[in-house]
Amino acid sequence: MVGQQCVLDPSRAPEGKATLWLQLQEVPFEPVGDAAGELSVAGGWSEKLKQAYLHRVLERLEQFAPGTRATVLASDIIAPPDLAASNPNAVSGDPYGGSAELFQNLLWRPFPQAAGHHTTVRGLWHIGASTHPGPGLSGGSGHLVAQRLTTRKSNPFKRNQR
Repeated sequence: MVGQQCVLDPSRAPEGKATLWLQLQEVPFEPVGDAAGELSVAGGWSEKLKQAYLHRVLERLEQFAPGTRATVLASDIIAPPDLAASNPNAVSGDPYGGSAELFQNLLWRPFPQAAGHHTTVRGLWHIGASTHPGPGLSGGSGHLVAQRLTTRKSNPFKRNQR
């Protein structure tokens, strides 16, 4: 995934500069090898491996956005163990917030009593990777709740509604 948040929010970058956000969602928590046979994974996600991997990713990006690599002033790399250390929901560096198995989706996520994004507090709704439609970066749960809040039928702020 590639994002450039400063396009919509210029305050995210210094005047005349830009930010570029890259997210590789399927890197292993504990790398066991390199398919290209070029990178050593002996120390896991060491700074050396992270930098080498960044170099590889930027080289690939160059194919689609020539000149990008030459404009990079700094980088901040968050490998799966870093993510796991800073976010207790990211078990083993999983950016999706847990299982995507069928028993953890639809009406059963996070548990049957909490289906439909309801909480026991009137007017308080639960969204995020732990709720339907499940993990990912789509914002799907927020969209579903927003739709419910903007329809007269299920507006939680109307009398006699949940």
